Amino acid sequence: MKTLLLWLALLLAAPLAAAEDACTPDTPVGAVCQLAIGALHPTQPGIGLLQVQQDLAHLGKKPLAKLHKYMLKKRIPVVIGPDAGYYLVDGHHLTRELWALGQREVPVVIEGRLDNPATFWPEMQAHHWAWLADQQGRPVRPETLPRRIQDLPDYPYRSLAGFAQRAGLFDKGDEVYFVEFAWARYLGERLHWAPVTRATLVERLREAARLACLPDAAGLPGYPGRACPQP
Repeated sequence: MKTLLLWLALLLAAPLAAAEDACTPDTPVGAVCQLAIGALHPTQPGIGLLQVQQDLAHLGKKPLAKLHKYMLKKRIPVVIGPDAGYYLVDGHHLTRELWALGQREVPVVIEGRLDNPATFWPEMQAHHWAWLADQQGRPVRPETLPRRIQDLPDYPYRSLAGFAQRAGLFDKGDEVYFVEFAWARYLGERLHWAPVTRATLVERLREAARLACLPDAAGLPGYPGRACPQP
Protein backbone atom coordinates (compact mmCIF):
# COMPACT_ATOMS: atom_id res chain seq x y z
CA MET A 1 0.00 0.00 0.00
CA LYS A 2 2.82 2.40 0.88
CA THR A 3 4.46 1.70 -2.47
CA LEU A 4 1.21 2.40 -4.29
CA LEU A 5 0.68 5.67 -2.41
CA LEU A 6 4.25 6.75 -3.15
CA TRP A 7 3.79 5.97 -6.85
CA LEU A 8 0.55 7.98 -6.96
CA ALA A 9 2.21 10.91 -5.21
CA LEU A 10 5.06 10.93 -7.71
CA LEU A 11 2.61 10.69 -10.61
CA LEU A 12 0.55 13.61 -9.37
CA ALA A 13 3.65 15.69 -8.69
CA ALA A 14 5.12 15.14 -12.16
CA PRO A 15 3.27 17.96 -13.98
CA LEU A 16 4.23 20.45 -11.29
CA ALA A 17 7.86 19.42 -11.49
CA ALA A 18 7.82 19.74 -15.28
CA ALA A 19 6.37 23.23 -14.98
CA GLU A 20 9.48 24.29 -13.06
CA ASP A 21 11.80 23.48 -15.99
CA ALA A 22 13.22 26.57 -17.66
CA CYS A 23 12.02 27.36 -21.18
CA THR A 24 14.52 27.11 -24.04
CA PRO A 25 14.18 27.84 -27.78
CA ASP A 26 13.99 24.06 -28.26
CA THR A 27 11.14 23.47 -25.81
CA PRO A 28 8.50 21.50 -27.76
CA VAL A 29 5.08 22.88 -28.61
CA GLY A 30 2.59 21.96 -25.91
CA ALA A 31 5.18 21.82 -23.14
CA VAL A 32 4.87 23.80 -19.91
CA CYS A 33 7.99 25.57 -18.67
CA GLN A 34 9.15 28.44 -16.49
CA LEU A 35 10.01 31.81 -18.03
CA ALA A 36 11.11 35.20 -16.77
CA ILE A 37 8.40 37.84 -17.23
CA GLY A 38 11.08 40.14 -18.61
CA ALA A 39 11.57 37.72 -21.54
CA LEU A 40 7.93 37.95 -22.64
CA HIS A 41 7.19 40.15 -25.66
CA PRO A 42 3.76 41.86 -25.70
CA THR A 43 1.73 41.29 -28.86
CA GLN A 44 -0.88 43.97 -28.18
CA PRO A 45 -0.34 47.72 -27.74
CA GLY A 46 -2.12 48.34 -24.42
CA ILE A 47 -4.08 46.95 -21.48
CA GLY A 48 -6.99 48.00 -19.27
CA LEU A 49 -5.46 49.19 -16.02
CA LEU A 50 -8.81 49.47 -14.24
CA GLN A 51 -9.29 45.76 -14.79
CA VAL A 52 -5.73 45.06 -13.66
CA GLN A 53 -6.27 47.05 -10.46
CA GLN A 54 -9.47 45.19 -9.64
CA ASP A 55 -7.85 41.81 -10.22
CA LEU A 56 -4.85 42.79 -8.12
CA ALA A 57 -7.12 43.34 -5.15
CA HIS A 58 -8.20 39.70 -5.45
CA LEU A 59 -4.88 38.11 -6.38
CA GLY A 60 -3.01 40.04 -3.71
CA LYS A 61 -4.94 38.20 -1.00
CA LYS A 62 -3.70 34.79 -2.13
CA PRO A 63 -0.89 33.18 -0.09
CA LEU A 64 2.21 32.49 -2.16
CA ALA A 65 1.48 28.75 -2.36
CA LYS A 66 -2.04 29.36 -3.72
CA LEU A 67 -0.76 32.04 -6.08
CA HIS A 68 1.76 29.55 -7.47
CA LYS A 69 -0.99 26.97 -8.03
CA TYR A 70 -3.09 29.64 -9.72
CA MET A 71 -0.19 30.49 -12.04
CA LEU A 72 0.28 26.82 -12.94
CA LYS A 73 -3.42 26.49 -13.68
CA LYS A 74 -3.48 29.53 -15.97
CA ARG A 75 -0.35 28.62 -17.95
CA ILE A 76 0.19 31.78 -19.97
CA PRO A 77 0.43 30.83 -23.69
CA VAL A 78 3.44 31.96 -25.73
CA VAL A 79 4.84 31.49 -29.21
CA ILE A 80 8.55 31.03 -29.91
CA GLY A 81 9.54 33.42 -32.70
CA PRO A 82 12.27 33.27 -35.36
CA ASP A 83 14.55 35.30 -33.07
CA ALA A 84 14.12 32.64 -30.34
CA GLY A 85 12.05 35.20 -28.44
CA TYR A 86 8.90 34.41 -26.49
CA TYR A 87 5.75 36.22 -27.61
CA LEU A 88 2.59 36.41 -25.52
CA VAL A 89 -0.47 34.92 -27.16
CA ASP A 90 -2.82 35.80 -24.31
CA GLY A 91 -2.60 36.73 -20.65
CA HIS A 92 -1.19 40.25 -20.92
CA HIS A 93 -3.37 41.42 -18.05
CA LEU A 94 -2.54 38.46 -15.83
CA THR A 95 1.17 38.84 -16.55
CA ARG A 96 1.01 42.54 -15.64
CA GLU A 97 -0.81 41.65 -12.42
CA LEU A 98 1.76 39.04 -11.45
CA TRP A 99 4.54 41.53 -12.18
CA ALA A 100 2.85 44.06 -9.89
CA LEU A 101 2.70 41.41 -7.18
CA GLY A 102 6.46 40.96 -7.35
CA GLN A 103 6.54 37.76 -9.40
CA ARG A 104 9.42 37.70 -11.88
CA GLU A 105 8.89 34.23 -13.37
CA VAL A 106 5.72 32.51 -14.58
CA PRO A 107 4.74 29.09 -15.93
CA VAL A 108 3.94 29.29 -19.64
CA VAL A 109 2.74 26.82 -22.25
CA ILE A 110 4.36 26.82 -25.69
CA GLU A 111 1.42 27.42 -28.00
CA GLY A 112 3.39 27.38 -31.23
CA ARG A 113 6.66 28.03 -33.02
CA LEU A 114 7.05 30.31 -36.05
CA ASP A 115 10.47 30.28 -37.70
CA ASN A 116 10.13 32.55 -40.74
CA PRO A 117 10.93 36.20 -39.92
CA ALA A 118 9.37 37.39 -43.18
CA THR A 119 5.95 35.96 -42.32
CA PHE A 120 6.08 36.01 -38.53
CA TRP A 121 3.64 38.84 -37.82
CA PRO A 122 1.18 37.97 -40.61
CA GLU A 123 1.10 34.41 -39.25
CA MET A 124 0.63 35.69 -35.71
CA GLN A 125 -2.39 37.68 -36.84
CA ALA A 126 -3.76 34.81 -38.93
CA HIS A 127 -3.69 32.59 -35.82
CA HIS A 128 -5.25 35.37 -33.70
CA TRP A 129 -2.02 35.43 -31.67
CA ALA A 130 -1.46 39.19 -31.99
CA TRP A 131 -3.56 42.35 -32.04
CA LEU A 132 -1.92 45.13 -34.04
CA ALA A 133 -4.45 47.93 -33.50
CA ASP A 134 -5.08 50.40 -30.70
CA GLN A 135 -8.38 50.71 -28.84
CA GLN A 136 -9.71 53.00 -31.59
CA GLY A 137 -8.88 50.36 -34.19
CA ARG A 138 -5.98 52.27 -35.75
CA PRO A 139 -3.18 50.01 -37.08
CA VAL A 140 -0.07 49.59 -34.96
CA ARG A 141 3.28 48.53 -36.43
CA PRO A 142 4.89 45.55 -34.64
CA GLU A 143 8.13 47.46 -34.06
CA THR A 144 6.24 50.09 -32.05
CA LEU A 145 4.79 47.61 -29.55
CA PRO A 146 6.05 48.09 -25.98
CA ARG A 147 8.91 45.70 -25.29
CA ARG A 148 8.04 44.96 -21.67
CA ILE A 149 4.76 44.04 -20.01
CA GLN A 150 5.14 46.83 -17.45
CA ASP A 151 5.38 49.42 -20.26
CA LEU A 152 1.95 48.73 -21.77
CA PRO A 153 -0.15 51.94 -21.62
CA ASP A 154 -3.69 52.16 -20.30
CA TYR A 155 -6.58 51.56 -22.70
CA PRO A 156 -9.65 52.50 -20.62
CA TYR A 157 -12.12 51.01 -23.12
CA ARG A 158 -10.26 47.73 -22.99
CA SER A 159 -11.14 47.71 -19.28
CA LEU A 160 -14.77 48.51 -20.07
CA ALA A 161 -14.89 45.64 -22.57
CA GLY A 162 -13.34 43.30 -20.03
CA PHE A 163 -15.92 44.19 -17.40
CA ALA A 164 -18.69 43.85 -20.01
CA GLN A 165 -17.50 40.33 -20.81
CA ARG A 166 -17.49 39.39 -17.14
CA ALA A 167 -21.01 40.74 -16.84
CA GLY A 168 -22.10 38.35 -19.60
CA LEU A 169 -22.71 41.01 -22.25
CA PHE A 170 -20.69 38.98 -24.72
CA ASP A 171 -19.15 35.52 -24.62
CA LYS A 172 -15.44 35.03 -25.14
CA GLY A 173 -14.77 31.84 -27.07
CA ASP A 174 -12.07 29.50 -25.84
CA GLU A 175 -10.11 29.68 -29.07
CA VAL A 176 -10.43 33.40 -29.87
CA TYR A 177 -7.98 35.82 -28.33
CA PHE A 178 -8.18 39.62 -28.21
CA VAL A 179 -11.99 39.60 -28.45
CA GLU A 180 -12.17 42.49 -25.99
CA PHE A 181 -10.35 44.84 -28.36
CA ALA A 182 -13.09 44.50 -30.97
CA TRP A 183 -15.66 45.31 -28.30
CA ALA A 184 -13.57 48.17 -26.93
CA ARG A 185 -13.65 49.87 -30.31
CA TYR A 186 -17.37 49.29 -30.73
CA LEU A 187 -18.24 50.63 -27.29
CA GLY A 188 -15.87 53.57 -27.60
CA GLU A 189 -17.31 54.67 -30.93
CA ARG A 190 -20.90 54.44 -29.65
CA LEU A 191 -20.04 56.29 -26.44
CA HIS A 192 -17.93 58.89 -28.28
CA TRP A 193 -14.95 57.90 -26.14
CA ALA A 194 -16.44 59.38 -22.99
CA PRO A 195 -14.02 58.98 -20.05
CA VAL A 196 -13.86 55.56 -18.41
CA THR A 197 -12.57 56.00 -14.88
CA ARG A 198 -13.20 54.45 -11.50
CA ALA A 199 -15.80 57.18 -10.92
CA THR A 200 -17.63 56.67 -14.23
CA LEU A 201 -17.26 52.90 -14.58
CA VAL A 202 -20.71 51.95 -13.26
CA GLU A 203 -22.40 54.43 -15.60
CA ARG A 204 -20.33 53.31 -18.60
CA LEU A 205 -21.06 49.66 -17.88
CA ARG A 206 -24.77 50.43 -17.74
CA GLU A 207 -24.49 52.10 -21.15
CA ALA A 208 -22.44 49.16 -22.44
CA ALA A 209 -25.20 46.77 -21.36
CA ARG A 210 -27.59 48.52 -23.72
CA LEU A 211 -25.13 48.80 -26.60
CA ALA A 212 -23.88 45.21 -26.37
CA CYS A 213 -27.35 43.80 -27.01
CA LEU A 214 -28.19 45.95 -30.03
CA PRO A 215 -28.32 44.46 -33.55
CA ASP A 216 -25.45 46.85 -34.40
CA ALA A 217 -23.17 44.56 -32.39
CA ALA A 218 -24.22 41.40 -34.23
CA GLY A 219 -21.01 41.23 -36.23
CA LEU A 220 -18.80 41.17 -33.14
CA PRO A 221 -17.43 37.92 -31.66
CA GLY A 222 -19.46 36.59 -28.77
CA TYR A 223 -22.74 38.38 -29.61
CA PRO A 224 -25.24 38.12 -28.04
CA GLY A 225 -24.11 37.51 -24.50
CA ARG A 226 -25.99 35.46 -21.94
CA ALA A 227 -27.09 38.69 -20.22
CA CYS A 228 -28.83 39.95 -23.38
CA PRO A 229 -32.55 39.22 -23.95
CA GLN A 230 -32.76 36.07 -26.05
CA PRO A 231 -35.10 35.92 -29.08
